[in-house]
Order: sequence, then structure tokens, then C-alpha cells
Amino acid sequence: MSKLMTIQDFSDRTGISKSALRYYESKNLLHPAGRNSSGYRVYSENQVPIIKLVSSLRLADVPIKDIQAYLKENDENRRRNMMDDWIELIKKRLDILNLSLRYLESNSMNDQIYLIEKADENIIWFSAESETGRFREHFIKRGKELEKLNIPIKSCYLKYLSGKDLIRANIGFGVPFGIQTSELSDVELVEHLASCVYIALSFHAPISEIQNGYWKLINYANEHKWIPAGPILEWYRGDDFSDLDLLMPVTKLEKERIV
Repeated sequence: MSKLMTIQDFSDRTGISKSALRYYESKNLLHPAGRNSSGYRVYSENQVPIIKLVSSLRLADVPIKDIQAYLKENDENRRRNMMDDWIELIKKRLDILNLSLRYLESNSMNDQIYLIEKADENIIWFSAESETGRFREHFIKRGKELEKLNIPIKSCYLKYLSGKDLIRANIGFGVPFGIQTSELSDVELVEHLASCVYIALSFHAPISEIQNGYWKLINYANEHKWIPAGPILEWYRGDDFSDLDLLMPVTKLEKERIV
């Protein structure tokens, strides 16, 4: 028969405080094995591994409701899948924390560089060719095409491809997932852009000097050993596309796929 312990003995046996044990009990993560002759709740030796697991998962910041579901699950494969999901989630958090620490240690605020996490997006890309700073008409033209088809635009991007005087680029529009593109002309690509952390630079100089912004971001990345995870994007906002930030992806938070 399994040994029974008071909450004090159980706390001493597991190294988990009585207040934490009471909290786990209030969340249905721990159940008394019964009561002793004095009427106090008692716990069994068999519960030690379970409560140690619960405590470990809480230290790993696994939500209470997820731990509850894990303890109720009898299928070992499903349990393994849940554990794998937690591991992946914590790895992503560690990536972001490490990036945040590097950002703070690099004193980046003095360089007007900031860190941003952007959610995954569905982007329609079109080919475009123009002189530096002359892509506004391309954005307006393609934007009107999307508007005619009642496709809402969430954001606008430009991705440099090649050229010096005459620039080849892709211009992209963030749109809701599941949008049909068969009625659009000259679509280069419909891309699922993975959620990502970027180092970013707000650009306020004349657009003809955009290459200086690129070099500032590139030099900053080289100096502080940031490894790009993709090409730099020009991120445009506002009715007249006057709000511009340069984005360099440094960590993708999920696998990217083409749709």
C-alpha cells in the first residue's frame, strides 16, 4: 500500500511549498488521496512523480489548462505530441528572448534601430520596374486592381531584385488568407510569409536616398553580428505611402511555405 503523507510531509518529500501545492489543488492538478484520523488531507507516494511533473511544467510556463488536458489524456501518442508542441513553443520564446537581449546589449536605440515581431501574412507579389523612388504609381495601379475585386489590403511591401538606375523589384500587398487571385493580372507569386522577428529602421530621408537606409541597416547587422533570414523589405504605410520602414528578417518563427 502506498505511503500516505500530510501536506507538510508531502511538501518536504517533493520540495514544493505548501502554498504551491494548495494552488495546484485548487486548479484540479492535485487531489488528496483521502483524510487521516485527524481529518487532515493526505497524499500518497504515487502522487510524487505527478506533482513533480506539474511543477516542472509550470516552471516551463506551460498554461494551467494545457497541463489539465495533459493529465486527463490517456493516449501516449497524444501526450507526446502535446509535449513536442510545448518544446517548440519554448524554443521560439528563447529565440525571441535571445534576440531581445542582443538588441538591448547593442545599444541599438541610439542607432534608431528597433526590433519588431510581425505575424505571418499572405502576400500577393507583382513584378515592377522603375527608377529609384518611382514605384508609387505601381502601388496605386495594383492597389486599384485589388480594390475592384474587394480585396482588402493590410500592408504594402517592396522587395529589391536588381538594378542601379533602373530598378527591378517585386511590390507586395498583404491580404487576408484564402483570397482568390485568379482574376488578377500578372501575379508574380502568392506567398505565405512566415511570422518573423525583424530589425527595422524608420526611414525619413528623401526616397531618392533609400540606398543609404539599406546600407545603414546592413552595416548595423554586420557590426552586431545579426544574420539575415531573408531579403530586406521596404514596408510602406499611409494613403500616400509616405510612412516607410526598412525590415531585415533575423529569425523566422515557423517554416515558410509557398501557397
